[in-house]
This record gives sequence, structure tokens and C-alpha cells, in this order.
Amino acid sequence: MKAKKAPQRAKRPCLVSSCKEYSTNQGYCDKHQDKIRKKDRERGTSHQRGYDARWNKARIEHLDADPLCVDCAKRDYITPATVVDHIVPHKGNEDLFWDRSNWQSLCKPCHDRKTATEDMGRWSPVVSTPSKANRDSKNPFELHDRVLVATEYAEDCLMCDDKVVFTIIETHMNTLFVQDNDGNGGRLHHSHFKRA
Repeated sequence: MKAKKAPQRAKRPCLVSSCKEYSTNQGYCDKHQDKIRKKDRERGTSHQRGYDARWNKARIEHLDADPLCVDCAKRDYITPATVVDHIVPHKGNEDLFWDRSNWQSLCKPCHDRKTATEDMGRWSPVVSTPSKANRDSKNPFELHDRVLVATEYAEDCLMCDDKVVFTIIETHMNTLFVQDNDGNGGRLHHSHFKRA
């Protein structure tokens, strides 16, 4: 009896808008893999981004006090946390970086998913683009609302175009977690969406 292969995800276009190829690694086609290396160079080392010995000590203290992943707990899973996440990305802001009320415990998969959908890991101490989201604005959306992306940033993060309809499956203050009919989606500030 022949073993069944797992279903494969649909191929996504390369993140370079003028390219007609499909992505093979981290959103880029084989021809544009140098973009990943350039991002890594611009991003700098973890020490340059503030993750030094002082951070490591504070991280261990936080994980000792809150040892379970908060995202998994929302879905009734019990998963040990290994990462201290900044709820609102600090983008180099020292006050926000060290504000313990902005910290949450996450497992690595939940942290990786959050980082990839929020800012695609693009923060760097050298070259950083300020967020255009108004962090104090009121979230006009509710659970199960249907939305479209309203910014190019959201199109890049969610690897979609402005015609894909998403459903809000979770809200956290001003952040929406959206998903399309194929199960693809992510977590972004509400200002990146408009009603479908």
C-alpha cells in the first residue's frame, strides 16, 4: 500500500512585487534570496538590539514567575513558555523594552508566528521604519467580522492581495488575529484592515 503524502500549501508569489516567480524560502524566490541576507545584516546582532546579559537575567525571572505560554492558554493548551515577548514591539524604544507590563510568556512557535505576522522580523537598530498604526485608536471591529487588508504592509505580512477576505477569529485590545478560508492569516493592528 502506497503511503499518502501530506497536502501541500498553495505556492505564494515572491515578495518582490515585480517578480513573477513563486517563493521558496521566507517569502522570496530563488533569484531574490539575497534580500533575506540583506535583512539579516541590517537587523544587527541580538546584543545590538538590547538582548544582553541584563535582559537574560530579567527573562529568566519572568519565565520563573509566568512559566506557561499565554497564547496556548487562550486555546486551552498547557505549553511551557521559553520566550519573553514584547506585546507591543519596542522597535528600539528603551522604555518600552524594559516595561514589564509589556512582557508576556510565549512558547517559541507562538512567538515566531506573532513576530512573523506583526513585523516580519524587520526591526533593526540601524534601519527601522516607524509604525504608522495609532496605538491609542479604538478598535472598531468585533469577533467574526469579515475584513480586507487596507495597507501594503498588511499585504506583505499576510502574503495576500487586497481582495482576500479574512475573518476575525480573535481580538486583543487593538490587535486582530485574522484567518482566510484556507487557514492562512496572522495578527496585526486593527488599522491595517477595513470592512469587507
